[in-house]
Amino acid sequence: MGKRVTILDVAAAAGVSRQTVTRAMNGMGDISESTRRKVLEAAEQLGYRPSRHARSLVNRQKTHALGLVVASLRNPYFTDIAADMLSEATARGWQLMIAASEGEAVEALRLLSTQVDVIAGHFGESDAEVRDAAQGLPVVLLESRSELPGVHSVEIDIASGITDAVSALRERGARRFGMVDSAYSERIRGVYEPSPKREWFEAAVGDQLVGVVVGEETISGGGRGFAELLRVHPDIDAVLMFNDLMALGAIQGAHSIGVDVPGEVRIVGVDGLALGDAVDPPLTTISLDQQSLASNTLDIVETLAKADFARIDPIHRSVRSKMLWRESA
Repeated sequence: MGKRVTILDVAAAAGVSRQTVTRAMNGMGDISESTRRKVLEAAEQLGYRPSRHARSLVNRQKTHALGLVVASLRNPYFTDIAADMLSEATARGWQLMIAASEGEAVEALRLLSTQVDVIAGHFGESDAEVRDAAQGLPVVLLESRSELPGVHSVEIDIASGITDAVSALRERGARRFGMVDSAYSERIRGVYEPSPKREWFEAAVGDQLVGVVVGEETISGGGRGFAELLRVHPDIDAVLMFNDLMALGAIQGAHSIGVDVPGEVRIVGVDGLALGDAVDPPLTTISLDQQSLASNTLDIVETLAKADFARIDPIHRSVRSKMLWRESA
């Protein structure tokens, strides 16, 4: 089966922007007749037919649409991001379409690329793979950074948060550090690759690192990982969990094996979920500013809209994280 012809193919053949193709195909009056004819001829030669959804979207209202790809809607961290992004997009007059990749980010990108003007999201693939899957649309990486043309980014500075957490844990008496890292790379690629969080943690801890194990990014996965870490390294007195869900599981796991938190082991998560207040003891976490993530993303998106979504030099923003001290550490 041949590759499906997209609006981007028509734009390239006619030598115009994607938005000009949209205007020509939908009979909008703000382009010249010669340009309209050139676009329609290119579409006819390529056999392009706009999707029913795209036609109805344009005919209904002249607003732009942002596509959001989140890793999973099973994790409240990503649903919180989606909610903040929806609020920010709505306030600025943008439509938002959401897809959960669940490990299939490329497919989610391809699905959204026919329906929106810009795509933002969390992706496990390389920047080049993400750009190719977006089929020419500009992309905004969330919690990452890129220098590729057409790929922009909003990074959360988790590294400084982890460094601050380790320093504060030392002041509170911690001397033997461990971590439960994510097994995501092993599940997706078949081979475990240390996450950036692990690399930042190891750099901050230095020779006080006792051990690291990996676990699934779930409450139960965190509980199992924590129990395994303490089984292999029972002298650990401070543990960083890859995310808050796993940290909630670690606190539950500590109760089940009779380990006092924070008396024997201090537990720290990463995310800043409100759900951390619902456990005993409440979870200490490196809190990520999701609202700033959303507002910075929409700032970039609006800049791209003003440039008619052309491939411009990468725009990068950074949002700091901060410690949210509760009682688990």
